[in-house]
Amino acid sequence: MIGIRDAAPDDADAIAEVNAAGWRTAYVGLIDRDRLAGLPVRAWAREIRANLEDLSPGSFSLVAEVEGRIAGSCFVMGTARDGDLPDEVAELVAIYVDPPRWRQGIGTVLLREALERCAHVGKSEISLWTLSGNRPAQAFYERHGFERDGTEQIHPVARAPAIRMRRRLP
Repeated sequence: MIGIRDAAPDDADAIAEVNAAGWRTAYVGLIDRDRLAGLPVRAWAREIRANLEDLSPGSFSLVAEVEGRIAGSCFVMGTARDGDLPDEVAELVAIYVDPPRWRQGIGTVLLREALERCAHVGKSEISLWTLSGNRPAQAFYERHGFERDGTEQIHPVARAPAIRMRRRLP
């Protein structure tokens, strides 16, 4: 059974570990091998903790638990960071599932909850950035109604080409 709840500051270490495991598995061949080997997991945990202690208005972070352990997480900003998008567009900043738990529905449950929360507070759309070469992630997002909008950039953290995808909310 997958349980979804709001993330708490004490979850930061587990979230950072899941994120790093996701990077090390999903981004092989997309990001330099040495960079993947040296991910700053402790720094990520500190950033996540600080973020969870002081979430910006309209933003939220969720964790998925399976058998009492965090198996995935997502973070949504109430207003997308991209200056070309209006305030009624939220941004899915991160969604990661522990690789041994992939294809068990955890990402879908997290994403559906995030979409429902955004729609509930009146957001008209949600955007996200994903690496251009990450075809499995793109297929996942497309199954959930996201489409490429033609915007590209170098992902600021991954330092790799990324595309923006968007989805209207009900």
